[in-house]
Amino acid sequence: MARIFSVFLISGLWCSVIAPAWAGENVWHKIALDKVHIVSLTSDPARPSTLYAATSVGVQKSMDNGSTWAKLGGNLPEDAFPNAVLVNPLNSKELYVSYDGRGIFKSSDSGNTWQAMNEGLPNLSVRCMAISPKDPNLLYIGIMGGVAISTNGGKLWHMSSGFKRTVNVNAVSIDPKNPQFLYAGTGGAGVFKSGNGGVSWIDINQGLSSLSITALHIDPENPDIVLAGAYHPATPTDFYVGEANGGVFRTSDGGRTWNETTLLTVTIFSFAAAPEYPEVVYTGAWGGAYRSVDRGESWVDLNEGLDNAFLHKIFVIPSVPPVILAGTTFGLLSYTDARLEKLRHKDSGASRGIRYGAAGVVALALAGLLWLRRKRKRAVQKSGRPVW
Repeated sequence: MARIFSVFLISGLWCSVIAPAWAGENVWHKIALDKVHIVSLTSDPARPSTLYAATSVGVQKSMDNGSTWAKLGGNLPEDAFPNAVLVNPLNSKELYVSYDGRGIFKSSDSGNTWQAMNEGLPNLSVRCMAISPKDPNLLYIGIMGGVAISTNGGKLWHMSSGFKRTVNVNAVSIDPKNPQFLYAGTGGAGVFKSGNGGVSWIDINQGLSSLSITALHIDPENPDIVLAGAYHPATPTDFYVGEANGGVFRTSDGGRTWNETTLLTVTIFSFAAAPEYPEVVYTGAWGGAYRSVDRGESWVDLNEGLDNAFLHKIFVIPSVPPVILAGTTFGLLSYTDARLEKLRHKDSGASRGIRYGAAGVVALALAGLLWLRRKRKRAVQKSGRPVW
């Protein structure tokens, strides 16, 4: 028993002082597409290791989490750059690619062949795309002049109402719990909201100090929380007097009022959520990468190892800890956010040590009880009287 007790003692003390170190994490690494401008990233919902990217050298596909890429051909335009790729969540063979000036193209065979899908569009200046999480035939695209809707998988489009003809819609986001509610971010007219599936829209800009909206994010657990990323002008003369301009703005009441967050005076390009951590949001900006662990209220930068500050698209690979991919002006970067798990605990850094220390204490306690019980059992055997 003394030998067992010694083993428990050594193991407990070792566990109490040793916490595993993260190697090669919490720093950006370039992994692929060197010197390629990447503006959009998405994955196959059925096979998360399969990724698609809209780049300066066309639409690219990876089947190994972004390590290697191959260009998709077919009859996609060769003289124009794609700006977004969309995957049907219920049928991953169906893909959509958008171009600012060429409209929408669709593939039904995983990107081998493509067909233009522009019937009904008043112009081909497509800025963004979104697909209903409950009806994959229901598509939304942001174009110059508003939001266009298709109810038949892109075969025919019709315009919604509520936008001026000169307004560019840069982002469309759908409420994941109730797809009747949508948000649209515009270049110069702020944020718009629809409560009838995108048929009509109204502006909801109270509290916004920038109306040049570049990205949107709806909280997956509480859809009343919405983040709006805004453009930050390059010259001080473009500032609103006495107000912040650019950065991340937040509403917690479905867009009735907006508030500033701690991330201001930067241009936001995109948002991404970590599926295993619904309270966590990442953003890519002209200035680097940032993370929020409180649903977008406060932000810290994640720029260690970053070799350029133009992170156009942030995408999170579902894992623990999360792996963040960033499409930049000069290639694809990867960052494993190993510190995130520690930040979710109150001690913000010693949680793993505490857990291992607790395991050691429990081991010592069990060993001590076993030793004491055996000692008293021997005493009973010698005296013939019960001890307890």
